[in-house]
Amino acid sequence: MTTTRITQKTYEFLYPFNLAGFDLSFPPGYYNVETEEEILEGLSFVGFKRISTTMYMIRKPGTVIEPKTFNIDPRDFDIAVLRDRHQCSEHQDTRSGKTTMSKVDRQAIERSENEGMSVSPRAPF
Repeated sequence: MTTTRITQKTYEFLYPFNLAGFDLSFPPGYYNVETEEEILEGLSFVGFKRISTTMYMIRKPGTVIEPKTFNIDPRDFDIAVLRDRHQCSEHQDTRSGKTTMSKVDRQAIERSENEGMSVSPRAPF
């Protein structure tokens, strides 16, 4: 018998975003992301393997897209989150001239680098 777990998190996007594999642009708003993972058997430590990641759009008055369920690649979603946060920080920091990065952004970059992606936090998106 395989043991699975499901984790859920809600994200807020302040700007429209795109995900690879979708012809549409997702509007700003709140999105629930649900990840299903199964436990890896036979290891000397507890490990999980991702089975699926699903994004649920939370309907907001005035949105063109009807709320739907989207099967997504979590790496593409992480990149979209980073882009949204980068736009926010650039918008807020133009007066001071400083570039700041939140703890959440640093963790997302570290996560992507641990998964084999190379992400430069100062690269233009």
